[in-house]
Amino acid sequence: MKAFRSVASMLCLAAALAGCAGVATLAPNASQAEVRTAWGAPTLQAKTANGERWTYSTAPMGRQVWLLDFDASGRLTSRVQGLTIGRIVQVQNGLTQTEVEALLGPSYWSLRYPFRQDELVHVYRFDDILTPMCFYVGYNDKAVVTSTGMQEEERGRRRFGRPC
Repeated sequence: MKAFRSVASMLCLAAALAGCAGVATLAPNASQAEVRTAWGAPTLQAKTANGERWTYSTAPMGRQVWLLDFDASGRLTSRVQGLTIGRIVQVQNGLTQTEVEALLGPSYWSLRYPFRQDELVHVYRFDDILTPMCFYVGYNDKAVVTSTGMQEEERGRRRFGRPC
């Protein structure tokens, strides 16, 4: 069993690195046309103060959200993997949904828990090293963070209505 876990861990690491390689190989200053040719249409596009942000999400099964920023002339200025522990720990009560999505990208699921009807909870899946994790962000009716939580993702068959 121990050997199986080692092999499984190595396969997960190889898959994670393969998933990162494509975006990492984008040339700095690449044009939007070059990025679109390499990666296809983005999951989301939004105007920013300095140009535009394209978001590429691997959800619902994947655990990566790439945030690509372009300047006003359409040239790539930065590429960031949003779903990292370093970015997730920056999410604190009082941030707006817009600020959270600027850090992490869009969530892949949202729900209301029966015991917290005043909160809309957004769910993110990510990898903490090789451990699949779930990050929960609760928003009030003004789209302001009121709670956060994290747990290891459930293994095995998922229950209906439980995204993680």
